[in-house]
Amino acid sequence: METINFQMLASLANAARRCEIDLNSVMQELKLEIDMTGDPRRRMSLSCFNSLFMAVDSRDPSHHFPLVFGDSFNFDGLPELATFVTSASTPQEAMRVLDWSPKLLHPNLHFKTEHLGHELALDVMVPDASEMHKDLPGFVEATMSAVLKFIRLLSPYEQLIKRIEFKHSPLTDMAEYQFLLKTEVLFEQAHNRLIVDSSALDLPLPGGIPSAHHKAQAVILNRLLPDVEEQTLEKQIRRLLKSRLSLLGEPMDVISELLKIHPRTLQRRLKNEGSSYVDLLSSVRHELACEMLRGSVMDIETIAANLGYSDRRSFTSAFMKWQGVSPREFRNQH
Repeated sequence: METINFQMLASLANAARRCEIDLNSVMQELKLEIDMTGDPRRRMSLSCFNSLFMAVDSRDPSHHFPLVFGDSFNFDGLPELATFVTSASTPQEAMRVLDWSPKLLHPNLHFKTEHLGHELALDVMVPDASEMHKDLPGFVEATMSAVLKFIRLLSPYEQLIKRIEFKHSPLTDMAEYQFLLKTEVLFEQAHNRLIVDSSALDLPLPGGIPSAHHKAQAVILNRLLPDVEEQTLEKQIRRLLKSRLSLLGEPMDVISELLKIHPRTLQRRLKNEGSSYVDLLSSVRHELACEMLRGSVMDIETIAANLGYSDRRSFTSAFMKWQGVSPREFRNQH
């Protein structure tokens, strides 16, 4: 028996209302039950999504249901995820949420990015071990519509979105796609992908709150994704440093204790990976410094303190080595 959790039900009900269909009759036809546990990790199968879209379509909805469903999707059941996205300082920062989609959104949903000169392609992939519902058109369209909605909510830069490409043929009138997606849509292409202007990904977003963004990331990684395994020790340390900024000013021994790895073992493993803790710490500080300078109004002294520097002069000296300009000059340029 398939179930629908509360978070999914809210989005489905909203979409059904907008499409003027009776969702209750659809649920009865498909024998769908409501999951009373409230566990967001319980997901509808691709087979169930396929049956749902077919059942809705047979009721002659007023709009194309998959696109409306995607546009109705929200993160109300995952406030940490909503905070992470809305507090991002740039579109690029917010896009990391796509890496977590199989764990937080749906196990059959994967994203991949590919740089195409001045454009960036965001590919939507729906793998299915049975091969029965691989790249399920309705599921792909709903996903694309949801991604498009949140990009527009997040970013004021209309030039960010270039076009959408689908592998399948149109499932409804082209006018419906234009009405609901409001961008160029191409069909029978090689990929299911959203094309954006790569130059707009690093533009500062109004409302960016670096401190809230990093705290939300820490909660997501430590509470919602505790079983995520990093491929390397370097990635584990990067994740730890970014999620707990107070560690940026602590000695390596503190990190090794948290990871339950002897300091000498930590050094040896990083060396085997072609890295060192000093280089890793510098790299994380560099990345975070650029994010904070681009996307916040924090003064230089506060940024220096957040990154674990004893004073502004030490931070400025390090930043000059990284970027060739002072923090203030970098902020003025961006």
